[in-house]
Amino acid sequence: MTVPQEERISSLSGYSVEECLNTVRKIRMISGEYAQRNEAGIHKSRFRGRGTDLADIREYAFGDDIRSMDWNVTARYHKPHIRIHNTDRERTLYLVIDRSASSTFGTDVSKELKALEISATILYSVLKEGDAAGVLLFTDRVEKYIPARKGMKHAAAAINTIISHAPVSNQTDLGHAAEYLLGRLKRKSQIVIISDFDSANFEDAIALLSRTHDVQAIRLQDNRESEIPDVGLIEIVDPETGEHMLIDTSDTEFRKQYQLIAEAHERKLTNYFRKNRIPALDVPTSDAYRDVFVKLNTFYRGPA
Repeated sequence: MTVPQEERISSLSGYSVEECLNTVRKIRMISGEYAQRNEAGIHKSRFRGRGTDLADIREYAFGDDIRSMDWNVTARYHKPHIRIHNTDRERTLYLVIDRSASSTFGTDVSKELKALEISATILYSVLKEGDAAGVLLFTDRVEKYIPARKGMKHAAAAINTIISHAPVSNQTDLGHAAEYLLGRLKRKSQIVIISDFDSANFEDAIALLSRTHDVQAIRLQDNRESEIPDVGLIEIVDPETGEHMLIDTSDTEFRKQYQLIAEAHERKLTNYFRKNRIPALDVPTSDAYRDVFVKLNTFYRGPA
């Protein structure tokens, strides 16, 4: 049994692209001092796309691009020299966003809203610097695929799709999304997966994806998923399967076992990411947007 699609209400329906981008700009301005002090900035480091492979250094000739000047060599030989490069590297980034029914869950703020904040921040940062970005929305199928493009108009269009798309399915299959990208992407890309990673049998596909692409994981969490409060007898519904269950939260042993299972799942995920050298960031739904921005800056401060 699955939840009828009309029962699923998105927490993103009240948002607009303009509101979303204005929030990103505001947070960037507020946090600008932090970013400069830490030499951070989301596009710098892991998202830094345009680099070059040095092939040679020669004397400057008329018509050469002065931006390629090597000032150290110029000072040493007292003659202008420029750097010659093989090819410019352009970073292409893909956001892989979980839109299964579990993404609508959240104690105060839903996971899908938190995913929107993260996605808008990353898209703005990457596209503002002139690199290309694309988006894949998934459930147990590929709901929407937006090929990587450049420009802020593309950022607005991608964010609009994230906000407005109504998922066809409630269930989730992260492995299928990874297999889709493996067959689709021909060039090495940056792939950021935004999900709660509550999906079965994704491990092999994501591990294979990480061998050919730079994969990072942003895991969305909610406190109620790891600890159930004592509120007596309640009925819960699995948002993906529609299964109803009556549980007694006043049962101390039940709450203890639930917490142990949640902790075991957490350890399994952590070990999986570590084993496959996939950088991972946990983002609770309770985090304020500014806190999310700071976390992203810190997470992406490492070398490219």
